[in-house]
Amino acid sequence: MIRSDAARNRAKVLAAAEIVLGEQGLTARMDEIARRAGVGVGTVYRHFATKEALYAAIVSARVDLLLDEAARLRVAAEPQTGFFRFFAQVVADAARKKTLTDALHSAGIDVKAEQAGQRTQMRDALADLLRDAQGVGAVRLDVGMPEILALLRGASMAAETGDYSGPVIDRTLAVLFDGLRPLAPQAPPPSA
Repeated sequence: MIRSDAARNRAKVLAAAEIVLGEQGLTARMDEIARRAGVGVGTVYRHFATKEALYAAIVSARVDLLLDEAARLRVAAEPQTGFFRFFAQVVADAARKKTLTDALHSAGIDVKAEQAGQRTQMRDALADLLRDAQGVGAVRLDVGMPEILALLRGASMAAETGDYSGPVIDRTLAVLFDGLRPLAPQAPPPSA
């Protein structure tokens, strides 16, 4: 178990590294990350032996935050809004993660292989939110996970390019969400 001060330092390093990497890309130096985190460079290396390990941890931490948000939405949000809010958050996060995943790819690290377990958890979380939304008639019943994953990939890729402003992405998601909503009220799916 990590001591609380060590956990705080690790969190500070991850936060600083994400900012520095966003500003400097692959040229980001570990000593600059340490300086921004307010820790010694030894602390950075104690938690992350290489820059690539640090980048991989940042991506993993971002996915963990999304998984936490999916769980929170299932409990706190109405099913008719939870699915759409989570979908939009995944798209927004894709744009932020792009710099990190590009850095990992250029370092020869297969992000998909590294995150196979998290990818399964993300699909399960999205499927749960979809099922909840369909259960209250907020999403068409003829839409399944293959369609949702294809739409999510397309929207995420558009956000990742940086070619479209936030308002354009927001309007695009609004159009996409309108297409997922039933045109007329639907009966809930039969209970299993």
